[in-house]
Amino acid sequence: MVRVSGRRLVAFVTVGVMATGACGTAATTSTTADPVAASTTEPEHARLPALPFGGELQGVLDLVLEADDARGASLAVLVPGYEPWVGVAGESEPGVPVTVGMAFGAGSISKSFIAALVLQLAEESRLSLDDQLNVWLPAYTNVDGAATIRQLLNHTSGLFQPNHHPDFWSAVFADGTRVWTDDEIISSFLAEPYSAKGTEWHYSNAGYMLLGQIIERATGSSVSAQLRERFFEPLQLTTAFLLTEETPRGEVAEGWFDVDFDAGSDLERFSEFPWTATMPEAGGVFASVEDLASWFRALFHDQTVLSPESLDQMLEWVPLEIEPERAQIVADYGLGAIRFNPELFDGTLVIGHSGGALFYGAAALYLPDYDVTIGAAQNTDSESFGPILAQAVAIVTSRLPPAP
Repeated sequence: MVRVSGRRLVAFVTVGVMATGACGTAATTSTTADPVAASTTEPEHARLPALPFGGELQGVLDLVLEADDARGASLAVLVPGYEPWVGVAGESEPGVPVTVGMAFGAGSISKSFIAALVLQLAEESRLSLDDQLNVWLPAYTNVDGAATIRQLLNHTSGLFQPNHHPDFWSAVFADGTRVWTDDEIISSFLAEPYSAKGTEWHYSNAGYMLLGQIIERATGSSVSAQLRERFFEPLQLTTAFLLTEETPRGEVAEGWFDVDFDAGSDLERFSEFPWTATMPEAGGVFASVEDLASWFRALFHDQTVLSPESLDQMLEWVPLEIEPERAQIVADYGLGAIRFNPELFDGTLVIGHSGGALFYGAAALYLPDYDVTIGAAQNTDSESFGPILAQAVAIVTSRLPPAP
């Protein structure tokens, strides 16, 4: 088993957005979907054998959620040669269990989609990763126009993180009905840069907000239209959609958060807080855990999304020397991709991305040495999420031989 505390690994869900809150009410448990009988008209995976350790994975969901008094969660594990395994536990809302196929907020996993889109545009010569921002964008206060697209992608532009502005959360909670635009966030909460461009690594959602504007200018269409045309539909990510620009494609697990930061108060519903639709380019993708796992399988294992040269660029790692607390979780950052600290998984190499917001936590992981992809999500910010990831990886690596 992985020797790591849940409190340490819960930082997975706050890599994108720093937030704290309370846990939900006691969870009930739903079982995984029954295997689909094989037929000539069913998808290929329906004729594959069931994953032999699915019961162990389900046990992780059940026990961790029960112990942490969390709301609900879902986990998907894709192993070559086996039917995709998807487990669920807990509730979407009182009396409504989480079900297989429900979409969750993916948080900053969205950055992997945006990065892949920008890399495709570079392949098409619509832009260059070394283009300066002033080629594409108007002048913004506290944005260095000489910074490059590449520096936005790997968080070396020096841009401030708007979520860390001292007035951000008070302004957000003061009016729960307000939907903040990118321009409003940039003008209100983008303080002076952390550092000069290209000198230090600092995580910033603002960079991906600016990338969204560049995508729109380079393509003449919306970010959501590009994601749907290039990724969601070709890869059959049927539950995926971009919040604010698209409507849900199916059931969405209700997210829960204690807005008053009072453990004795009621949790608020995600659907009742329109402001949570801010910064979609940095964290607005919603999808089921199976679709999140399928996305990284296509990107990293099948390698059908990017050219080999572009994928190499995505995985050019920048060490996190300036943010040591975050570096306990993240060893290096690429272009919308993370190489996680191997100590979290008993030395196993894990790449992917995590995502956190007030109402959801999510992660999509790829284990190159095992050809395995994992997607996980929960609908609260509870501390159950870290152990789910740690134990799922431990089960996979103990039950499967390394890939040849």
